[in-house]
Amino acid sequence: MSTEKKNIKPIVSLKLLVDEKKTRVLAAEAASDFVNVLLSFLTLPLGTVVRVTKNHPGSIGCMNNLYQSIGQLSADNFCTEACKSILLRPRNPHALVCKNLILNIDDTSNGKCFYCSSCKSYWCRMSYYPNTTCICGDIANEETSEGSQPSDPECFVKRSTMCVITDDLQVLPGNPISLVQVLCNLGFSDVDQVEELSVDVGLDEVSKLLKHSLVSKTPLTDVFLGKRKLANISIPVDPRNSPSPSSENRTLPNQTEFRVKLILSKSQNKILGLLAGEDFIDFLFSFCTVPLGSVVKLLDLNSGLGCIENLYRTIECLDSKWLAISKNEIINAGVLKQYKCKKHPLQIPDAKNIPYLLDPRSPTRPTNSDDCFGRYMEAPRMYVVSDNLIVTPLSSPSSIIGFLKELNVPLSDIEEKEETIRETEALALLKASLTSSSALDDCFKSSGNQKFNESDVAGK
Repeated sequence: MSTEKKNIKPIVSLKLLVDEKKTRVLAAEAASDFVNVLLSFLTLPLGTVVRVTKNHPGSIGCMNNLYQSIGQLSADNFCTEACKSILLRPRNPHALVCKNLILNIDDTSNGKCFYCSSCKSYWCRMSYYPNTTCICGDIANEETSEGSQPSDPECFVKRSTMCVITDDLQVLPGNPISLVQVLCNLGFSDVDQVEELSVDVGLDEVSKLLKHSLVSKTPLTDVFLGKRKLANISIPVDPRNSPSPSSENRTLPNQTEFRVKLILSKSQNKILGLLAGEDFIDFLFSFCTVPLGSVVKLLDLNSGLGCIENLYRTIECLDSKWLAISKNEIINAGVLKQYKCKKHPLQIPDAKNIPYLLDPRSPTRPTNSDDCFGRYMEAPRMYVVSDNLIVTPLSSPSSIIGFLKELNVPLSDIEEKEETIRETEALALLKASLTSSSALDDCFKSSGNQKFNESDVAGK
């Protein structure tokens, strides 16, 4: 009997209101089980989003290329074995809360953690990754459970919560007035035009819904009525809509910056790639650790990602009486400080602190400072990053020849240009990585600093 139970796939029931021809989902009536699943999307790190949706058609900008680059890099490019694991399987800041989801597509957490046997008697330093060096110098390698699930089965919303969800993922209070307003706004004044349709939602539907929520304005219709096939998401970044540093999170004068060398095609007036050191690659790869909700917040609700902003915005406006945890913890969960980059130009909040958690990225015990913490990539190293964010290590100066051959561009057409990446450019790069197939070109032409324009290249 226990074996049979293990083989039973979890499902959540969902009531859809559709038009009479069943070509469009008008709204969904959802209990807390499904609402919790939707809200969990905002807590998923980008690396997890790419990983759990990769089997569905379409790419999310250049993020799939960036994620694959991490997987293809050899271990000697990283400070520790754990560095690669953190980026490929970043931990959800609400991993324990998400254990209570009936449908949890994030399988990152295996329930294990590792503590230092030398320290366990008084501080119990621990890591989610084996072979982490403790601050005492020993290895945290004693395996144990990360702790039991919270006894309260509530996740993000309270158990009694009922919501109306629109096709474009607006989450509204589950009262008749909300539903009537949604139908009227869609032009349905006659109830005979509306039909009910009950569907069972499983893990596959959830991962599809996540993917469609990033690239479509009608994800419920796409997933449950099968009316749209996905292509790669590629939305040119309009300079007028480029993200800029939020006034509430304005960077201090001594802001973090990176110096990179752009590789330009003079004839095409296009950025083909860039050369950068390990500190910039640290920052670029760290996109994988940032939760989706925090990305929307960073980009000031101007991410260009399907319906995710609708989900964010309606949760931000939802009465807190429906929520089981604080609103900000859901929509802007942040990144654990042990997994943050030492050099990072973006204002990402720290996730809720986990006491005595070790930074698994340092291979040796720090002596007088924590300078060796906060890095993923070994130093010093040089890398070439293509326009579509494929990252390749440069083992020698001649390694660049292979990159140029793939571009099929004459050497006489190549030009190099130094560029500084600060917060404005970093925000533009984050947005372009999610919405464009030419992330570097779109980033530097839209970041608003006017350092890259036609006269810079074509005039030389």
